[in-house]
Parts: sequence; structure tokens; C-alpha cells
Amino acid sequence: MPRVIHFEIPVDDPERAVRFYAGVFGWRLERWEPFDYWLAYTGEGPGIDGALKPRESPGEGTTNTVEVPDLEEAMAKVAGSGGEVLSEIMTVPGVGRFARCRDPEGNVFGIMEMDEADQ
Repeated sequence: MPRVIHFEIPVDDPERAVRFYAGVFGWRLERWEPFDYWLAYTGEGPGIDGALKPRESPGEGTTNTVEVPDLEEAMAKVAGSGGEVLSEIMTVPGVGRFARCRDPEGNVFGIMEMDEADQ
């Protein structure tokens, strides 16, 4: 069953956000070069890791990404179930293929097909 595997928190001031999440929760945050993207390691055991990323628009909220076995099939299901595919397929080097979508309630989420070599 597809599960949430990653989250992205949009931020205006990355240095301030890194200090906040590290200080409040003890998360380890590392910039993923060469991108303006800070991986957030949230701890050991159950749970998920995520990232901080530059805010793209006012009011942008946290985005969750769901792992799917077949990206094109999931995109078709999103569109066929009243949702909307917002992006073309993007390749995330060393990770997999990704698309951004919106559910019928207006919530944005990602879907990711992981590279088989990494599984």
C-alpha cells in the first residue's frame, strides 16, 4: 500500500528555519548541494524524514510525498479520481521519478516512484 515517505516544509529564511527545527526538535539538517534544499533527518525508528525548501508562493503549505509502484499509473488514477497532475515527471537523481499533484480538496502532494537500484 502506498505510504507517505517524505515531507517538504516551505521556508522564507532557510538559516532561521534550520536553527528552529534543529533547536526545537533536534533534527539534523543538511543542505543537499547544489540545490536550495535542506534534508531533514528527524530521528531513528518509525517516522519519516523530509526537507526544508524555498517557499514558491504565498500561503504554500507542507507537501507530503507518497511512494507509488508505478508513477504513470498513479498519475492516471489521480486525474481519473477528480485530482489534477500539476507537473511533468521529474527525475530526482539517485532517488527516482516524481510528479506534483493536487487532490479534489485543493491539497498539493507528490508521488514518487523510487529507482529500483536503490531498493
